Amino acid sequence: MRYVPQQMAALVVALCVSATPGFAQQTSESSMSNMTMKDMFVHPILAHMSLPDPVGEVSLRVTGYRTRMNGMTQGDYAVHIEAALFKRVGLHLRADGIRYEDFSEIMLQYMVAADKGSRNGVAVFGQISVPTGMVTSEQYKGLFGASARLTARNFMVWDGNVHYDSKDQMAEFENAFVFRASESLYPILEMRGQTDKEMTMAYLMPALKFKINDRAAIGVGFQAAILDNRDYDTQALLTYDFAF
Repeated sequence: MRYVPQQMAALVVALCVSATPGFAQQTSESSMSNMTMKDMFVHPILAHMSLPDPVGEVSLRVTGYRTRMNGMTQGDYAVHIEAALFKRVGLHLRADGIRYEDFSEIMLQYMVAADKGSRNGVAVFGQISVPTGMVTSEQYKGLFGASARLTARNFMVWDGNVHYDSKDQMAEFENAFVFRASESLYPILEMRGQTDKEMTMAYLMPALKFKINDRAAIGVGFQAAILDNRDYDTQALLTYDFAF
């Protein structure tokens, strides 16, 4: 196993310290009771939201990133669109790479249960990975999975999901911890990866997101492989998201 670079570990520590309740701006209990998850937090950098956003809202995330592997680098762009079709049904459209990724995702998500404001809950989803890169058209993939959200008052929200690809006998997972340091500053820690019978790959990403206003945010992140098996060594990311 290879360890995360020293500068990445230092950033993780800095994010955790900055996101402690003593650093965060406190909000009264009465005002918090009227807030939804969307009012208190921002979307992660890359990970899916575990529950649908409010009906009638569409969220767009555009991310540019630079990937490094064995001393070689290349750039690409990712696009993620999320929309609530109905109160319990959400649609996700995601391409993790416009230039080099072989597949794009179409996912329907059904919210099984959630509390007021969708601060905590669980959902199930089905996903089709559509060939959009250098693969033949019949190489589509069907996946299914589950997602969950837990919110710690006005301090932190966790969104996690896992889905299984029966064709490749592979499971993929994502976890995102979004901390509310202030009304505009959100430290984020994401972990994602995949596993099959032959290998497991995992990546850790500390990040910072800045809320510009109630509908827009910008963020930066640094993602690194934490296991020997990997598709890349590191990624530097810049993201912008907008709700309309």
